[in-house]
Amino acid sequence: MSKMTRRLKISLLSSLAVLTLGVGLTAALPAAADTTDTSSSTSSSSSSSASTTQSTTTTAEFDTDPNAAISLDSAPNISFGKNVTPNTKINGSYPALSADNPVEVSNPGLGSGWSVQLKNSPFTDATGNTLGGAVLSLGSPDIAAGNTGNPSAAPTPGAATKLDGTGTNQIVFSAAAKGGLGVWTADYSLGDINLAVPAGQMGGVYTSTLTWQLSDTPQ
Repeated sequence: MSKMTRRLKISLLSSLAVLTLGVGLTAALPAAADTTDTSSSTSSSSSSSASTTQSTTTTAEFDTDPNAAISLDSAPNISFGKNVTPNTKINGSYPALSADNPVEVSNPGLGSGWSVQLKNSPFTDATGNTLGGAVLSLGSPDIAAGNTGNPSAAPTPGAATKLDGTGTNQIVFSAAAKGGLGVWTADYSLGDINLAVPAGQMGGVYTSTLTWQLSDTPQ
């Protein structure tokens, strides 16, 4: 598993020109002698077998850039804002106030499949205090193609994610081999992002680093 980095109109115009010629007869013609027509009166039936359809082909070739790579283009920064230190028997529950970007992956036509996994570090403040027992929860994301009409098989979202700062990777979304081509996003709604914190904490501004890792293999 390797870590990845960013990275015909055919018109057919037919025209038909028709020219009609007329001959005027102004001189009297001598009476013609009686004659006997001995020519055949049969008519050709060749028109009934004329072709009325034609089969043609059109060809388009697409080459993948030899330097093309699947890339992780964006991921969200999440903020829970300013809150009161929890002091109850039940863990404090804090909904996210903002999540600025979706998780976005671009695949320029490689059929390997891919996956995005997520882990986090403990919440710590500038003095080294840790937000002990904090658990960051992310619901299952909404998956969408970046363009209308993308025919590629859509990636599969991961299950709801619970991050406890231990650095354990969890799958966010994953595309099977030959799937997830083009641009795809996994979007977390604010209502599905929550931070649970037990009582017994020092006041402070705590930060956790989220590491989103793209691999060129499905999971």
